[in-house]
Amino acid sequence: MHSAFLISLLVLIFALIFIGIFLNGFIFVRNIGGWLQGKQLQSINIIMASLGLVRIVLLMQSAFTTVLVFSVELRNLVMIYAHYIFTAQIFVEFCSAWWGTVLCVFYCVKITNYSNRLSIKLKMRISGMVPWLLLGSMLFSLLSSLPYGWYVFSFHKVNYTHIFNGTSSGEINVHINYDSVYIIIIVGSFVPCLLFCVTTFFLVVPLFKHTRNMNNNQTGFTKSQLDVLLGTIRNVISFLIFYIIYYINRMLLPLSTKLDNLFFALVCCFFLVACSSLHSAVLIITNVKMKQFIIDALHCLK
Repeated sequence: MHSAFLISLLVLIFALIFIGIFLNGFIFVRNIGGWLQGKQLQSINIIMASLGLVRIVLLMQSAFTTVLVFSVELRNLVMIYAHYIFTAQIFVEFCSAWWGTVLCVFYCVKITNYSNRLSIKLKMRISGMVPWLLLGSMLFSLLSSLPYGWYVFSFHKVNYTHIFNGTSSGEINVHINYDSVYIIIIVGSFVPCLLFCVTTFFLVVPLFKHTRNMNNNQTGFTKSQLDVLLGTIRNVISFLIFYIIYYINRMLLPLSTKLDNLFFALVCCFFLVACSSLHSAVLIITNVKMKQFIIDALHCLK
């Protein structure tokens, strides 16, 4: 029964990976469609396409991680290259978090109507800043992930002599510094998480002002403006929730491998995959154009 449950959980994880890759592939293709037709990409399309692409890579890496958790033989085989493999993985994870943060910040700047000089300048320049924000966050992700390859893994060659023929040989043992794993993940994810919280705060403040104006019979948002604001708040808060759940399980995954608990490790993998896939579904549902495209496609299939 225990073995059957583990296999069922493994099948569920790969089903979520397949769904997530499909959803993010749709996000990527849909947002670069105009560029393929010779049109100029808007800033929001660049962000969404970048996020969809990095999520595809992230889900493929999650599939690889799940196989490593499930297969001890493969894990032992690739451990010699662990500092390259897992440094690349943590880099993609940080990129995904940062580009999601750029998306939330872009929404916040475009939708809110603060009247101070800084907000007005940001609103005017944010579209031109998007490529630099994406490249800058990629550089920050790279700098945050490099210590993973430097300080997490250490290799020790163990020499021994065969009793029967007297020949000497050896094998390489890999030691994992779990304290370094936790420190690198916390430091690398702290700034995006902080920006998520700040973005949520600046989105919620206009909603409170609108509620206060309505109570005082003053003019607030129009219904369409309020719907956009509420939709964006739901999107950002859901992203923040998925983000927190993702990194909690990301912190627990090394602990599960340290304890050599297969069930614990697969549960962590499940939540890692679910967060990436479900947030992509939220992005599609809350985007009017992509949602309408799916509805029209379903009508055509019928």
